[in-house]
Amino acid sequence: MDKLELLNFIEESRLFEDIGCPFFVVDKDLTIKTIAYTPVKEGVSMCLGDFLKCSNAVSAPGGCGTHANCQLCPLRRALPDSIVRQEQYKGEVSLLLEGNQDYYALVSTAPFIEEGAPYAVVLFLDRTEQHRKKAMERIFFHDILNLSGAVHGLLDNPDDPEPEKTRAIVRDISYQLMEEIKSQRDLIYAMNGSLKPHKQVLKSSDVLAYLQTHFEKIAKQMFNAELKVESSLGDELLETDRVLLFRVLYNMLKNACESSAGQPVTVKGSLRDGMVRFAVHNAAVMTDEVRSKIFVQGYTTKSTGYGLGTFSMKIIGENYLGGKVSFVSEPGSGTEFSFELPVLPKV
Repeated sequence: MDKLELLNFIEESRLFEDIGCPFFVVDKDLTIKTIAYTPVKEGVSMCLGDFLKCSNAVSAPGGCGTHANCQLCPLRRALPDSIVRQEQYKGEVSLLLEGNQDYYALVSTAPFIEEGAPYAVVLFLDRTEQHRKKAMERIFFHDILNLSGAVHGLLDNPDDPEPEKTRAIVRDISYQLMEEIKSQRDLIYAMNGSLKPHKQVLKSSDVLAYLQTHFEKIAKQMFNAELKVESSLGDELLETDRVLLFRVLYNMLKNACESSAGQPVTVKGSLRDGMVRFAVHNAAVMTDEVRSKIFVQGYTTKSTGYGLGTFSMKIIGENYLGGKVSFVSEPGSGTEFSFELPVLPKV
């Protein structure tokens, strides 16, 4: 049985009909010819990213393959070449889909030739839930054990010469421990759609003042980074969840401090087009690949990282707080993440 006969056998026997795995026949440009057993309608052109609703494909006027990030897409890096070479491909793909939904799948191809042209059957095996669970377990056990171990080490010294100083350090670590637990809880709830914001009215300048007083010490102690504040905010009011808002801003600050290499990190506050804009700037510059994947769940440039900080900012800041999370990173000007929220109209 040749490959075309095998494809016909698969279609006739409906082998994949009930397994819940989307599969497609695509050409070397990743243009879909059939979705499962159904041919794409004549005159309709869509690629894999269009069907999956990849965030890049959705935001680009020309769809999948036309966004600036598409050249770095794991599918477009691997599949076209394997189809042209008629070599089977097996790999993993992690994407950010429309609505800030994370998607992780195992991808395999079965290339074939029809009428002299190369094609492939592409099968996606969704592993998003398993990937989430594995990532969250790793983070929870690693971070909680580290912080708990630090507390145990400090307390396991009956002849402590500076008990007051030790108690202050234990208080700080205990606070971090509680925040880590809450942060992971909120991210799990956000990913499964059960996070419930508790909104209240906050003054924008108070938010910035809290950031300065609360995180200045953390930036210095944990990352040896100096925190600067530039603000033109006044009495603008925001209706938002205070805890989740600071969760987003803390992740922005933490990422900037980790990348600062001891250089100053600047927190900014401004008003623009009816939106309060909180921004965090550092001098480091991302590569093109990092920029293209910065909000993808699980992607990280750190050897001990987990790739959830920026993803958490995106899903909580936009899906639950109704704001806009974005960034710019350019040589000569550094990297700046921002979070914009609408101003509450004055009564």
